[in-house]
Amino acid sequence: MTLVQSTALLAQEIELRKTEINQDIDLLVPLEFLPMGPQDIRNKFISYRQPLAGFTSEDRSTDLVVNVSKTPWSNQDMLLLKDFYENNIRNLFDEVEFYRNQLDTINGRTYAAFEFTSLVKGDPNSLRNKAAIRDYRYVLYTVKEFEVYIFTFYCPAHFQERWHATAREIMSNVDFR
Repeated sequence: MTLVQSTALLAQEIELRKTEINQDIDLLVPLEFLPMGPQDIRNKFISYRQPLAGFTSEDRSTDLVVNVSKTPWSNQDMLLLKDFYENNIRNLFDEVEFYRNQLDTINGRTYAAFEFTSLVKGDPNSLRNKAAIRDYRYVLYTVKEFEVYIFTFYCPAHFQERWHATAREIMSNVDFR
């Protein structure tokens, strides 16, 4: 079954398609997004662990990614997990402005939800990272059977106005069975 819905943004519509990630997870994905290939994954992720699923815009600027990792957390630890990941986010970036920093219930499951813009200051002495980088992210964390599932929507901050309503639609409709 394919479900297509639209989110109106700045006089344009972004159509979303219900996509099965695995037997446990369905996610709305923008129709214009492409599945990430091995090269996209190598270029974007430092981790040795490949994401469970990844989708990217045609210009490779905007991503929707699902990751999973083993953890000692259980679903009774969600408040503690939220505080832990909030601190991680604050430590990863030079500046963070949260729009959402709370526990949300989506389709009966509890998530630590973070919507924010971040800034990593550039280094004028670096050959590679001279310019500052400002991003918009919407991230959900949930636990199932001692695994943390991480749903991340990401784009450069200058695309935030174009994508934030879509990111909210995607994240508010995660279907995790």
